[in-house]
Amino acid sequence: MIVELILKVLLSVKYRKFRFKSEGLRCNYKSINSKFQYSNKISLGNDVWLGPKTELDGAGEIEIGNGVIFGPEVCVYSRSHNFDSIELKALPFDDIVWNAKVIINDFVWIGRRAIILPGVTIGKAAIVGAGAVVSKDVPDYAVVVGNPAKVVRLRNSERVELLLKEETPFVYSKLGHGKKDVVKIKK
Repeated sequence: MIVELILKVLLSVKYRKFRFKSEGLRCNYKSINSKFQYSNKISLGNDVWLGPKTELDGAGEIEIGNGVIFGPEVCVYSRSHNFDSIELKALPFDDIVWNAKVIINDFVWIGRRAIILPGVTIGKAAIVGAGAVVSKDVPDYAVVVGNPAKVVRLRNSERVELLLKEETPFVYSKLGHGKKDVVKIKK
């Protein structure tokens, strides 16, 4: 059992470049306890961090931009069952599956246990709150929470655009990876 686990880890690390359709620089993910279905249809940009127990179903394609961070247990689905068409042959759904590409743009932060459904595009520098269920497109700079996910505010677009012009805007490249002291932030 332990030998099998060690072998699985070594093989996943050695061959992980072949796991995705494309994989940018400095990507961080753990294949153990994560599920990457149809991984040949999943593209990762640079500086992508996928939290533990991430689930990506790439049947309809998933495109993840640069500087994207997933919290633990985030699920992204690019396919679903037929449950409500004129051709429906059984209940609660039939054997027909439909695919729709999911696009997650640059510098998006997705919180723990969020679920992204087929056909969704998440805009640049958006934030998806923990536990949100995203069934519709999310605009650039939006903060969305809830089930279904709703926009609760927009980020400061001028400040975000200024940071995007920097050579290394990505948080872990710029500030390192670790907890810092809590400070008061001016809003």
